[in-house]
Amino acid sequence: MSMSLNSNRMDSYLAFLGVERNLSPATIQSYQEDLRHFVAWLDEINLDLKELTPEKLDEFLTLTAGQEEYSPTSIARHFSSLRGFLKYMQNQGEYDYSTESMLERPKLGHYLPQYLTREEIDSVFESAANGKNPLRDTALFELMYSAGLRISETLGIKLSQLDLDNEWLTPIGKGNKQRLVPLGSKAKENLKAWIELGRPLTHPTTDNIILNSRGKPMSRMGAWKIVQLHTMHLSKQVSPHTFRHSFATHCLEAGMDLRVLQELLGHADISTTQIYTHIDKEFIKQEHRMHHPRETARAANK
Repeated sequence: MSMSLNSNRMDSYLAFLGVERNLSPATIQSYQEDLRHFVAWLDEINLDLKELTPEKLDEFLTLTAGQEEYSPTSIARHFSSLRGFLKYMQNQGEYDYSTESMLERPKLGHYLPQYLTREEIDSVFESAANGKNPLRDTALFELMYSAGLRISETLGIKLSQLDLDNEWLTPIGKGNKQRLVPLGSKAKENLKAWIELGRPLTHPTTDNIILNSRGKPMSRMGAWKIVQLHTMHLSKQVSPHTFRHSFATHCLEAGMDLRVLQELLGHADISTTQIYTHIDKEFIKQEHRMHHPRETARAANK
């Protein structure tokens, strides 16, 4: 069987979106981006769409969600592209399973990047403090966790975007939007230590705050390795995004208003921020089951 069949199906779906649904080329392009991964994966495991089971699909979704740069929003968008495609294929008689239950929004939590508890975050900072490059690695985690920056913002932020005296960071996020993020006293202290004591020793060639040992901007791969190094002791899959995700979750747990969190994260749309509350609710439910006296008693009696 020729595997390009999956590609042909994708092309016919994109044509359908253009003609029947009258979507703009830009929208169709973003559908194509999302679906390309899916089709490439089907071809890679040598699977025809007609033979795709929900179990196999689950494997793909878990894989997608685990990728370092996917935020909850990109995953949600991926899912909805995929749902539309599979629904269309179902109508064409090319896919046999129902798409309803499998890609439901609340079930998204099942695939989302895990976040770390406060204790786990503390243990990461402790690992960084005892590592080979304590000042820099701590500064990196402060930007990702304490300021909740995206990895691209963390690696791109310049000295001029940090105001230590007034305790503000002004990262430039998606769509070149600048925002204000307050800096806690501990984060300020750790960033200051790196900038004054550690950073000059690398002989900086640029004014990025975070540098590699050669004084150049750190690459994503470099950051990824540092994250892996200091989270090896945890039983969770951790990516740079996990820290932003943990920041959001901890802010919500502490009772922060969703609008304030939206500002801090630099989300253009509140619905993006709401994805974090989905997970939060799921988490609260699990915690309640584990710790509520009546629930624990019930479990014990089973």
